[in-house]
Amino acid sequence: MNCVALVREYYRRIDACDIDWVTRLFDARAAYSRADATYIGRNAIALFFGEQRKIRGRHQIERVIMGTLGNVVTAVGRFHGVGHQGDRRDVGFVDIWTFNTSGLVTRRQTYLARGNEYVRE
Repeated sequence: MNCVALVREYYRRIDACDIDWVTRLFDARAAYSRADATYIGRNAIALFFGEQRKIRGRHQIERVIMGTLGNVVTAVGRFHGVGHQGDRRDVGFVDIWTFNTSGLVTRRQTYLARGNEYVRE
């Protein structure tokens, strides 16, 4: 699978809670940063996805863009779902994925779009 196809498949797999597949997508030394946390190494990333990530729902992907270098992919979309207590979660996001020559993720950066009220508080 090429990098764009892997990114598209990731969202399908995470929505299906296929944590084993998701974890195998990352290189052993990968880094994943989101909000105020960074997970270093496949084991830390697996712990996040397997135990700490409590939201469930689906990702609506608006576009996936391959960078000019061929190993960086940007995905833009929206997550619709619920938190662990059933509270509604609806947030826009941008993910920037970097792949190595083996097709594994070495870096992922997630930016979450919060409402305007977030910057006014």
